[in-house]
Amino acid sequence: MLRIVLLFACTIFFSSVQAQIEQPDRFELELDTWDSEFNVLSGEEDGLLIYKPLEEYNGRYELWQFYKLDTNLNIQWEKQYYLNRSYIYRGYDYSGSNFSLLFQIAEKNSLDLLLLQIDEYNGDTTQHRIKNVVNINLDQFEMNPQAAVIAGYYNTDPVVIHYDLRTEKSKVLQGIYGNKTELAHLRVDNDYINVLLSTRSFDNSNTLALKTYDASGDYIDSYTFLPESNVGLIFGRVANLGATGSLVVGTYGNRKSDYSRGLFIAQHSEGLEQEVRYFNYADLDNFFTYMRAKRQKRISDKITRKKIKGKKVKFNYRLLVHDIIKNGDEYVMVGEAFYPKYDTHNSSLSQFGYGINSFDRAYMPSSFAGYRYTHAVVIGFNNKGEVLWDNSFQIDDILTFQLEQYVHADVSNDRVVLFYLYENEIRTKIVKGSDVLEGKSFNNLRLTFKDDVINERASYSNIGDLQKWYGHNFYAYGVQKIKNLRDAGVKLNRRVFYINKIRYEDPEIDAGEPLVQQAQFQGN
Repeated sequence: MLRIVLLFACTIFFSSVQAQIEQPDRFELELDTWDSEFNVLSGEEDGLLIYKPLEEYNGRYELWQFYKLDTNLNIQWEKQYYLNRSYIYRGYDYSGSNFSLLFQIAEKNSLDLLLLQIDEYNGDTTQHRIKNVVNINLDQFEMNPQAAVIAGYYNTDPVVIHYDLRTEKSKVLQGIYGNKTELAHLRVDNDYINVLLSTRSFDNSNTLALKTYDASGDYIDSYTFLPESNVGLIFGRVANLGATGSLVVGTYGNRKSDYSRGLFIAQHSEGLEQEVRYFNYADLDNFFTYMRAKRQKRISDKITRKKIKGKKVKFNYRLLVHDIIKNGDEYVMVGEAFYPKYDTHNSSLSQFGYGINSFDRAYMPSSFAGYRYTHAVVIGFNNKGEVLWDNSFQIDDILTFQLEQYVHADVSNDRVVLFYLYENEIRTKIVKGSDVLEGKSFNNLRLTFKDDVINERASYSNIGDLQKWYGHNFYAYGVQKIKNLRDAGVKLNRRVFYINKIRYEDPEIDAGEPLVQQAQFQGN
């Protein structure tokens, strides 16, 4: 009887807090067999722009198709423009009320760039030809309301170009050019431009240098972080703290290694010596909770034994660090751990440990099979660089040739919802600090008609992607092949480009308690 009551109580508790993924709107365009998919550019609260070249030509010009969607995924306007075929599409961004597309002009002897701005209200276009005297390989592009900031490489050296939309003049930001330096992160806000560079310290260790400029591209400050002895700073992201400076969060490892052993957090204020705080992966509470229970216990026991003996615990990971999210007085960072996977003639001998390839393949023929993601880690910290909590999210089903962000976070008060899209399923986990409010769950992408079924046997030109949109809304998009055997007036088979609006609804989550608790009994 006691067991029945407890089960009933747990069922009621679970049902009352079980939140859900909402997909209120879906947009769909039917594609022909060989049609390419659309690019999607978020205008945040102003909607989405979708666009692509149509491979229809008029002499030296190619026809491009544009649709502007509102936040309910209704078409607001549709435009077609002919663009010169010498324009090579390079990047995109949104700022103010303009969608901005960047092209490289491939005319003879030209190094110039073309900035095409599209008014989100009516689709009217403005073109800026950016005079460029440096032949750069473009890497990053961001806009603010008054300027375009373009980063890339000249030969192997980084270059950042500032183009003023009002004066229509461009300049190279000072202090960027240098040997053995790489672009780590470009952060452009309305008031500041931050350029984070991977470089070498005086003892030839890996480190990071932060260059800060005002919105006009004028130099403000430069600072090179000095890591501890035998420590190298590998990669980082910048959060602007306004007048108090910048916060840099990233990964550290051995002084010259590309593998990380933990996270660092540093705050920079102009003219002040900065302290760098280090957090070994072994010291985080939940970094290894993505593992199966037995393996997690082996790792925990190994950490305990080494600490008892006074030895340093070293785990080597490759970790992608993503943009820092401000949440009240806290900051939240999401990172994704991965390793390069190789196929060999004897796959049974392929063994991987602790996030990196640990098998010696020197005498075995192999080929690169892609990057295998293992898990995401989410960290909460304050502006003093103190870690407040951490959690993790298993994602070991992703194998890709492109290192991109898959896991995104929706942060609301003290709750974090982690999302990613895989094989037409939205996969989520909800945490509150170090507690798990809801474990990994799966939600199918909503389709347009009642009896639509995704053709699982069909090959996809895109397995789909998920991106942050505005507020607590996200959007998933890609190409699906769908069959429908029942609905009247619907084609038996169709290939579509889709966009689904996604948000998380949780009206009844108890703000103070984790979902899973240990039962306590009194008496016999």
